[in-house]
Formats: sequence, structure tokens, C-alpha cells
Amino acid sequence: MTPSRPAQPTCTAIVCAYNEEKYLSGVITGLLDTPAVQEIIVVDDGSQDGTADILHQFEREGQIRAIYLSPNRGKGYAMAEGAAAACGDILLFVDADLVNWDGNYAAQVLSPLHAGQADMVIGYPRLDTDPDDVFGTLHWLSGERAVWRSDLMPILSKLRPSRFGVETLINMHYRTQHQPIRIIDLDGLRHVIKLEKSSLAEAWHEYAKEVWQIVRTYARHPLMTVMTYVPDFIDLRDALRNLRRRSLSFLR
Repeated sequence: MTPSRPAQPTCTAIVCAYNEEKYLSGVITGLLDTPAVQEIIVVDDGSQDGTADILHQFEREGQIRAIYLSPNRGKGYAMAEGAAAACGDILLFVDADLVNWDGNYAAQVLSPLHAGQADMVIGYPRLDTDPDDVFGTLHWLSGERAVWRSDLMPILSKLRPSRFGVETLINMHYRTQHQPIRIIDLDGLRHVIKLEKSSLAEAWHEYAKEVWQIVRTYARHPLMTVMTYVPDFIDLRDALRNLRRRSLSFLR
């Protein structure tokens, strides 16, 4: 049964930041220039740099709502806290380390929700110089996404301990509920990668930690994992079987 949606939905943008003093101001400024966003919530997840000082400045001007976590609780917890505090019908999650985020990218992500074409939209930052994501894995892990708040509220308790497995958990939730998902390329949007923000050793350590947290997410939710991927496996098996039959028929 398709849930009813507000005819004129409001939107809350949620930015989760951890030591992002270099890029955070630009992301917030881009959101402030987005007419479709009525509320901006920024969650400082225990930052140790100047992130909090930046947020205090925007708070004093009444432009954002800030949530301060201490110590660092992880991305899943931060996203859940932002979602719980939001007033908007739509939640627009935006990474804190984007270089050139603006209202145009927000409109691209929000448009399929407004048009009733999807219940979740994932926007993938993409430059012309980026290698092709052959298997589409990176697209599914993108932090730029829009969802209906009412759809996300039932799983907030599951999001909190997921850390960097949060996008994987959200994906599985929507797929097991058979809710339509749209993935779009955000051409020209630049997402700063870890190798640009830290040493090679530190970056690889962070990547390994993220992979481990994603694996733990699958392990913590085995039923959702099976429900998500077994249909894909069956579809692939059937496709290979049909291909084999056609090949044998052709050879005969």
C-alpha cells in the first residue's frame, strides 16, 4: 500500500560533521541558498577541530540548528539524532565535505520524491575524471540522499549503532519494504576523499574501518541481508540459466 504524502512537503537538510572545518561553511551556505530547504540541522559528532566554532557562528545568526555530540558516536548515531530532531516531511542528508554543493544539486535529489517517482533518492557525486563505478557499489553508499521522514523513523534505533554501515542499513530497509529507489549522478559535484584529507596510512585505516562497519551491519541484521540479496541472486541465476539455454539452442 502506497503511503500518503503531503501535497506541499517541507524539507529538513541534515549535515553530519566530524572534523570538517575546512568544508562545512561552504556546504551550509549552499543549503541556505536552497529554496526547497526550510530547516538545516548540523550534527557535530564530537569534532576536535574548529567545527563547533563554525556552527556557533551560524547559530548566532539563526540560520541553523546544531546538535553537539560528545564523544564521537559515529555517522549512524548522528544521522538518527538529526532525523529525530527534524520537523520537515522530507529529510535531505548532505555530506559535510562537499566542495561545491548548491541548490541545483539539492533540486536534483529532491525532484523524484516531489514527483512521486521514488521513496528514496540517492545522489552520487561525479566528476568527469572519476573512474566508472562498474558494479554500482559506490553509488549505493553515497551520503547524499533524500527520504520521507515517516519512512525512516521506524528504524532510528537500528541506525544509531550502525556507524558507517548506516547507508547500507537504510538501503536494505527500503529494498526489503519494496519501496522505489532512484539513483542519480550529480555531475560536477566534488566530494573530498580521505586521501585528500589525511596521510595514506590514515586514509587506508579509515577505509578499512568503514568496510568492517559495513560487514558488521550485515552480520547484525541477517534476515534483512537475506531478504535484500537473495532475490538478486535468484534473478542472476535465472538470467545465467536462460543465457545458457539460448547458447545451447543456438549451437544446435
